Amino acid sequence: MCSTGTRIIGSGYVDGVTEAEIIAALTRPSARARVGIGDDGAVLDDGTVITVDTMVEGRHWDDKLTPADVGWKLVAVNASDLGAMGARPSWALLSLALPDPVDRAWLDAFRAGLYEALDHFRIELIGGDTVSAPIRVLTLTAGGHADHPVLRSTARPGDDIWVTGQLGLAAEGFLSSHPSPAARAALARPPPPVALGLALAQARLPTAMMDLSDGLRLDLARLCVASAVSADIDADAIPGVPDLAWRVAFGEDYQLLFTAPPAGRSAIGALSHAHGVVSTRIGTITPTAPGGDHTARLLGVDWPDSLFEHFHRG
Repeated sequence: MCSTGTRIIGSGYVDGVTEAEIIAALTRPSARARVGIGDDGAVLDDGTVITVDTMVEGRHWDDKLTPADVGWKLVAVNASDLGAMGARPSWALLSLALPDPVDRAWLDAFRAGLYEALDHFRIELIGGDTVSAPIRVLTLTAGGHADHPVLRSTARPGDDIWVTGQLGLAAEGFLSSHPSPAARAALARPPPPVALGLALAQARLPTAMMDLSDGLRLDLARLCVASAVSADIDADAIPGVPDLAWRVAFGEDYQLLFTAPPAGRSAIGALSHAHGVVSTRIGTITPTAPGGDHTARLLGVDWPDSLFEHFHRG
């Protein structure tokens, strides 16, 4: 079970229970998975990586997205998880809950975006399920293979902290009354750097890696807790839109967050350039004192409040 990265627009509040608490309540050790609940995907003993994401109409998308955009995004968010674990996406299963009667025009447009993304990420749709429901609920389960899976639990003190791309564009696309074309595109058609994630993993450069789906503030904290480390971040080094809160506290970026030893800086820069991706060094992994909290610190300024939680009062 993974943390889904799609946006809650309306209310998704469960009284007194957070997403992390729900995941913890459903978690128990697995004898079949090398890596189970708590990372971007599960890793089986043979290197198969599996992830799943669900999108609910009215919570995870609204009329800012066309049906084709929804199809693209459903695939992209799963591909993002696989790439962040160093896996090559391969197959997918699709579950559709649709109102009866089915809106054929909506379905055809959704299919066009879905297959555009499947072709782009080289994923084969191999099966799924359909059911009638009051609103549209879309679930994609995707899998691939990783020779060298990269986890979020293996960062080490002294590592550099890196992010790819420009953060906060999706936030601008969602929150601004006049978003730029780039921001609208980032929200509707996120382009996760899947090939770079795979290349970094094959080169054995990252010590830890995950995708940025819920914002740097939340996702870096998760990496620190999983790796039992802390982090110091230079706010001015974080690439993206001018508004700091949009850069770190909204999410929907679907970029990479990874750590690596300083000796890898030149190789990371060269590999990123070869894949047409900008990777930016934004901070350092630091030790955590015995008994202390695993803290991600934004140097010189407080972290903005999160602009999103999966379960909250709407």
